[in-house]
Amino acid sequence: MYHQFKQLADIDITEQPMEVGPTTHYVMGGIRVDSDTQMSRLPGLFAAGECAAGINGANRLGGNSLSDLLVFGKRAGEFAAQFAKENQLGDINGNEIEDVAREALRPFERSRGENPYTLQRDLQETMQDNVGIVRNEAEMTSQLEYLRKFWERASHVGVSGNREFNPGWHTALDLKTC
Repeated sequence: MYHQFKQLADIDITEQPMEVGPTTHYVMGGIRVDSDTQMSRLPGLFAAGECAAGINGANRLGGNSLSDLLVFGKRAGEFAAQFAKENQLGDINGNEIEDVAREALRPFERSRGENPYTLQRDLQETMQDNVGIVRNEAEMTSQLEYLRKFWERASHVGVSGNREFNPGWHTALDLKTC
């Protein structure tokens, strides 16, 4: 810590005060899982670690992620194996696959649409400002209105180039899952 402050900010924390405050630690949760089996509401989808919601709330204590992952990863793996033995593969609907592929390629049809990086940056900034670790009801309520507008903007994102290696396209696809 001393070296980071000295190198990056030219502050000697043994002589000068340093700022300490709450910060966003990691993305916490998103996939609601059963506390025993780690299975989500989607049968056959198991989650453990920081993508699984519920155990830590909006934040967790540093150092807990490894034990969470080991304990709940073991549970998820065991129950996933049991689920796989007891269930057959699901039916694959070719029409649904074609629909999803068409939707994934739609940003190429809007090459002059909104820049996905701009939309991503706007989302990151507003989330940090309004629903970070320090938040209140008014900010969270206003954020819901922002998100309604965000979804409209996300539906108009466009990309250019090709599909082989296109980070802009990947960002556009990620925005649809936010």
